[in-house]
Amino acid sequence: MSDLSPIVQTRARHVQTRARHVLRLLAAAATASAVASAVPALSGTARASAAASGAVSGVPALSGTVQVPAAGGGAVQDASGAGIGCDVAAAYYDVAPQSGNIAMVRQAVLCLIDAERVRAGLRPLTRNSALDAAAASHADAAARLKWWRPGANSHTNPQTGSTPGSRITAAGYCPNPLSWAYAETTYTGWGGSGTPRAAVRWWVHVSTYGHRQIVLSPTLADVGVGAAAGAADPAGAGASGGGTFVVDFGRCQR
Repeated sequence: MSDLSPIVQTRARHVQTRARHVLRLLAAAATASAVASAVPALSGTARASAAASGAVSGVPALSGTVQVPAAGGGAVQDASGAGIGCDVAAAYYDVAPQSGNIAMVRQAVLCLIDAERVRAGLRPLTRNSALDAAAASHADAAARLKWWRPGANSHTNPQTGSTPGSRITAAGYCPNPLSWAYAETTYTGWGGSGTPRAAVRWWVHVSTYGHRQIVLSPTLADVGVGAAAGAADPAGAGASGGGTFVVDFGRCQR
């Protein structure tokens, strides 16, 4: 259901020629079900026992660029200046996303990621609307098409051929840079394992495929979060508590 080689793509532009440096660090997706119990499956698919109830969903982006602090702390500022605290988002850490709570579920993912970064002595990430759009579109497509079966590449849409790089570029992230880099992590789960907490825990504390290195990267500074209701693995189709997550990370020098 996922490629095993995580990929971080780094690009540099110079005065006369364009140099492209590729560092493979794009993260594999994880699948969690309510049945198996922490048993690694084929092709980078991880199956974990169900924990808590609920699932995760959707993806509407907050408008503009958002600075998100560590979980349990202060406020997130959106383009309108309204403050949304991670203490509020904490109520959605173990909640399945639905049409009315998608924004808060996405916020919960980011608060949990930033909490892990702060524990590691790193700065919180800056929410970026272009990365939000790229991550959101991919999460929605994955939950709808359900191609994240064992052995599939979770980062490439089989219908459109879109990749993290093409989606992020199309969304308008970091145009005409001196240098830039990006990375993507994906996760899907069901039966209570499709929650923000389950996704972030898998990336940081369970996966050995490079997810932790991406989430805790000291050089990636920007982030966009996508989430969709339902599992992206056909094995979880129709199951309760299903959720699909995509997080796009970036660094832009202009």
